[in-house]
Amino acid sequence: MTGLPNPRNTAPLAAAWKQNFHLATNGSSSYMKGLNAFRTGSVGQIHSAPGQLTASVSLKKATHKAALHLPELSQDQWHTLADRLADIPQAVADLLANRVPAAIADPAHARGITIVPTPEQITFTCSCPTGHLGRVCDHTAALGHAVAERLTGAASVLLTARGMSARELATLLRDRLDTTELATLPADPDGTVRADQLYSLYAHRPPRPAPPEAVLDTITPITTSLDEPPAPCPRATDLAWMTKDAADRARALLAGQAVQPHDPLADTLRLLATPEGVSRLAAAAHATGHDEATLRTMMIGYRHGGPAGAHTALAATSAPSPTLEQAGETIRLSRAFGLGTLDIADGALTDISAGVQVRPGPDGRWYPFTAAGAEWRPAPGASDDPADAYRAARRARASRPKAR
Repeated sequence: MTGLPNPRNTAPLAAAWKQNFHLATNGSSSYMKGLNAFRTGSVGQIHSAPGQLTASVSLKKATHKAALHLPELSQDQWHTLADRLADIPQAVADLLANRVPAAIADPAHARGITIVPTPEQITFTCSCPTGHLGRVCDHTAALGHAVAERLTGAASVLLTARGMSARELATLLRDRLDTTELATLPADPDGTVRADQLYSLYAHRPPRPAPPEAVLDTITPITTSLDEPPAPCPRATDLAWMTKDAADRARALLAGQAVQPHDPLADTLRLLATPEGVSRLAAAAHATGHDEATLRTMMIGYRHGGPAGAHTALAATSAPSPTLEQAGETIRLSRAFGLGTLDIADGALTDISAGVQVRPGPDGRWYPFTAAGAEWRPAPGASDDPADAYRAARRARASRPKAR
């Protein structure tokens, strides 16, 4: 039940972009050079705005700003697309769950409206000499490949460039839901319908008249009177706790609140990070194979950065050497004084003299840490900019100057 795009849905969009972008480069040798540059981590963060996609690209010790320009869709085109998607229950469920549906990549399914621009609609500019002439260069080619990779997991980047976010497109659909029946939702191969689809459609139905007020007797939760189940089942108190947790998450989903994606380990840490969860630390250590000290550190990481923060507290996410070196240079340039040595080891950037460390996370952000004896303690302030994460680590370290 996550709010992130489903990779199965965005694959057609990424494939269509790759094909049209390749044709837009018109056989230029920059196409393959840009691919190599992208693979070595030369492309910075992609910025999407109506009509363009931009990023900083570092090649041959020089950084240039590359931009891909594509036309925005008109309001009439967006409404036409919304009308068509409203007839596809799977597309409705996906959009209202904040996912981009596969049908949006195929103009045959969208009354001729295509989200992916045609090759002729993709134009190039760059701060390098070639890009100044409006021709594809190594930098814009690298950006095009980075966009293709981004589309496999975040298709909204292209919708924004075409003039509308996935959330805004979902808003257009809400006025068209009266004819969408829950029973028509497509089932998975095992015959089930995903809960997030049902909730998404139900939550955006027109509001019904409020029922008359009723006087209800006080109800004692059934979980307080459960007998202890036989081993190895969970204890009655644990069942009550899990039931409450499931209800809280369902309530947040129905209220439209974003829910972060959790793998089993991150979900365990989510439960441990609750006020009641710390009492279950020993059981969690036995179940996960991580000792209690490690889980406590990951709990701190979870509180600061959610699932990604928890995993980064366990270990830095693998990143290409050029990416780490570029981040290190960014940090060096941001420091007021060039004191101390910034070491790159074990996938992290460490300033031993300052007692701080910055690690890349699985979500592409940089996470700050401070020295705590022989260990590294997560600190708040994860950022897309490694220099911001470094400053956050320095602030956290300064707040406890007596720590060693």
